[in-house]
Amino acid sequence: MVDNILNEPQRETSGADTFAKYEFQFHWALCKILQKHQNQEDYALLIEYHEDVVIADSLDGQNANFDFYQVKNKTGAKYTVNNLTKREAGKNGEKNSVLGKLLSSCIGTKYEDRITEIGLVASNGFSLDQDNNELKLDVITVGDLSETCTTELANKIESELGASQIPNNLKFIIPTIQLANQREYVITKFADLVDSLFPNGMCNAVSIYRAIIDEIHRKGVVKYDFPDWERLVDEKSLTSYKVKEVIAVNTKHSSTDRMIDDLSSLRDELGWSFSIFKGYRRRIETLLLQRTGMLSAFELNRMKMIEECIDSIDPEQHNTLKDGFAKQMSKLKSDLPEGTFHDDAEVMTEVLYLYLKD
Repeated sequence: MVDNILNEPQRETSGADTFAKYEFQFHWALCKILQKHQNQEDYALLIEYHEDVVIADSLDGQNANFDFYQVKNKTGAKYTVNNLTKREAGKNGEKNSVLGKLLSSCIGTKYEDRITEIGLVASNGFSLDQDNNELKLDVITVGDLSETCTTELANKIESELGASQIPNNLKFIIPTIQLANQREYVITKFADLVDSLFPNGMCNAVSIYRAIIDEIHRKGVVKYDFPDWERLVDEKSLTSYKVKEVIAVNTKHSSTDRMIDDLSSLRDELGWSFSIFKGYRRRIETLLLQRTGMLSAFELNRMKMIEECIDSIDPEQHNTLKDGFAKQMSKLKSDLPEGTFHDDAEVMTEVLYLYLKD
């Protein structure tokens, strides 16, 4: 079991209690991971865990790096050095400033050196002095800021947090997505993604969106800490694997036709009723779409493990194909770790997949 490197006391957990108020950050986060999905990258999205949005670039807790984002949906005046670093009075002294709050989640932590990007996302934008103020940037890096601006920010943050400098991976981001059209914007992004993954395929982008946003809502309200990485991923994150699964369930594509035709020819030999055949047909369709295009490290390892386990068993050595499949299922269930499969139907689907693939 891998330790969860992010297992430090969270700065606050009240965000999970007021989850329904933050639809904008959910939709912005979806746009961010859809970019990663388009680029065939693994990811695990965490909402309201240390920060508004945290994205891991791997499902492997020993090697994952992280992006930390604070997402603000505001109107009115742009953020300046002064209002980014302004501190309000609180019950136990001054509260953290907007920028100080973000950086306190990152600086001085045991995972600090595994943070790739620290982003302050604000729909009202930024008014920060740059080396070239004629440029209209939607992403402003520390390197874009003037020396005077950087020094002023660094002095304010040092006074607040004791940090001696502004992190070089800090970015100020103006989101493309807007509050008024966020739902429609993300649904369109899902449709574009599926079209790029499965050209000429047919998908229900609204159903995909609803399933994913429901998953984010369900995971976002979880406010517990998790000492081990696996539980954090399972109970708190939306993973690239889950998004692939949802897309596959809601997509039809001609690439699955040959294998489904071959599966149909096995129905009588395996003694399946129509309802049993229909169930496995849908399972195979889903698995094929999941394994078309981007394959995550998790999926590659799983496929390798399954193939190696039953490599020595040839279904044709048995009296019937049904007996051969039963032997393979038995070996997988006995040899692979507990929890590898949810049920016998999942084991059979993997056996069928390998047979039809070859």
